[in-house]
Amino acid sequence: MASHWLREFENRIDDLRGDAFLYNIRPKASDVEATKQGAVLILLHDGVQGPEVLITLRSEGLRAHSGQPSFPGGAIESNESAVDAALRESSEEVGLVRESIDVLAELPQLFIPPSNFHVTPILGFWREPHPLTPERSKEVVRAEMIALNELANPANRIMLRHRSGYRGPAFDVAGMRIWGFTGGILDRLLYHGGFEREWNQERTVELEP
Repeated sequence: MASHWLREFENRIDDLRGDAFLYNIRPKASDVEATKQGAVLILLHDGVQGPEVLITLRSEGLRAHSGQPSFPGGAIESNESAVDAALRESSEEVGLVRESIDVLAELPQLFIPPSNFHVTPILGFWREPHPLTPERSKEVVRAEMIALNELANPANRIMLRHRSGYRGPAFDVAGMRIWGFTGGILDRLLYHGGFEREWNQERTVELEP
């Protein structure tokens, strides 16, 4: 039987699909053909403290987004759907068993300029949790289930400004600073899931080089 929060969240998925955030970054027309296709898994779980979401910490030295917190995921291979790619990458990175996950929704693509990727977020529920194995992957060094209540805590929320001029929501939790694409998705996840609490959106921190 699904938890009350999960049923409520499923009823609000269309709001998340239609959020303007999902459309606020687009590649230049001249760059469209060169963009790569990717997918990530936004994995929710019914934890002891309520709903949780899976966040991984990428290894240092990777070509893109090294050392950054992220959702598990990666490039879509030929003849592979976004759902298949998100689940395959999650298995490779942290040992997630595909059969333990219920796919809830495929969200609209987001463009990530630094890596020139069109990324499709896949929303899933971890129905049968099991131990994760990030130590077997060369791409990630940590895998953490972080409570949405912890993310929503105003003390853990900031706005982060990048030297490029980007300014967006970020979170200081579990010894990680979650920002950029991942931070933006989490921000809207909290809002549409009904977990957001009032916080100081004027509190801005500069991203350290």
